[in-house]
Amino acid sequence: MRYHKTTVEIDKDELARAEEVLGSRGIKDTVNGALREVNRRAALESAAEYVLAGGPHLPDESMLAGWREPRNA
Repeated sequence: MRYHKTTVEIDKDELARAEEVLGSRGIKDTVNGALREVNRRAALESAAEYVLAGGPHLPDESMLAGWREPRNA
């Protein structure tokens, strides 16, 4: 991991709420946790948009059944 040390003003009430939501303790853990959560949500949103736009086709039950059957060697 790469870290960047900085000074920033943080709203104490928002920090307390974020600590509660994330289950974190301390400014550093809470800010880093919040950044991870924002990035995770953005990745999920991007993946959902890709699928909804006709992205990869998910296997249906018949495909899954075929995968479960043993192959003859």
